[in-house]
Amino acid sequence: MASKKSKKEEKVSVDDILEIISGESIAEEKLVEVLKVLQELIQINPDIKGVIIASMEGFPIASYPEDIFREEARVSAAIAAIFATSERNALDLVNEHVNYIAIKTSNRYIILRLAEEDHIIAVITDEKARLGMLLRDLSVASEKLKKIFQS
Repeated sequence: MASKKSKKEEKVSVDDILEIISGESIAEEKLVEVLKVLQELIQINPDIKGVIIASMEGFPIASYPEDIFREEARVSAAIAAIFATSERNALDLVNEHVNYIAIKTSNRYIILRLAEEDHIIAVITDEKARLGMLLRDLSVASEKLKKIFQS
């Protein structure tokens, strides 16, 4: 009789499962470059407390700093849903695409912007953050991310 566990059981990580489901894979080198862009964004604009990249399907790609987003998967899914709904409404109402989405809470802003055709960048800021500077910095970061994802 063969042993029940004759082969060593292999553990599958959540990242592996998400990669299989989404069909997306980001090479380790690209991930390092993406994280560098996110770190630079927070260094350039100290009003930004956290930044996350989500796929259009709602899967988390990267975030910085690590401790700001407790549940990356839920946050990424929400970001994708908000962006998709806003895009659909903008196309229906004025036949134009969304440039960015700003959400104001009692103590902070949440800004969403398309980083590249298939990725959304989202930042959480202080309430004192200046929207114009945020949008400028997000635009620069988005261009850098676009080059990374398309290479």
